[in-house]
Amino acid sequence: MTEKQAIALCLKHRDPVGFDYLFRQFRREAFYHAYALLANESDAADACQDAFSSAFANMPRLKKLDRFYPWFYRILRNRCLNLLGRKRTRDRYAQARSGDEAFHIDDPKQQLENREASEQVWKQLDQLKSKHREILVLKYIHEFSYDEISETLDIPRGTVMSRLYQARSAFREAYTHE
Repeated sequence: MTEKQAIALCLKHRDPVGFDYLFRQFRREAFYHAYALLANESDAADACQDAFSSAFANMPRLKKLDRFYPWFYRILRNRCLNLLGRKRTRDRYAQARSGDEAFHIDDPKQQLENREASEQVWKQLDQLKSKHREILVLKYIHEFSYDEISETLDIPRGTVMSRLYQARSAFREAYTHE
């Protein structure tokens, strides 16, 4: 089965077999994108589950869909941003922040160095506006091209380049003033 065939099954017949194919094809990528935005495995898994459920419920309403993931990513992104907003509100009142980042490396020294570097980067990313954090993650962690980012975020290529410039500047400013 191909992506186009699976989409056709979902659009015309609300076929769970077609959606299962799409889920299996994109679940890993979706999880990593959610994790990049949320920095928490449990929250990322919850956001993915909600987004896939919503996508399955809403696909029959679409008249046409050429590619699944760019459309799905907007749903996932909104779930993640909503979850981040609720979490920040909750954290503001609780004054506690959980940072469960697990590394599976044999060398304890390397594990500590990686954890410290990762925590520093994520700390700085967390200080950025969500649109800056998101575009940096797509470009540098998931290694999307400008065109892929443009399609995924549904913005023009020029806007991608502009936001990347602004996001890099904001990150550099936050990182050097730490």
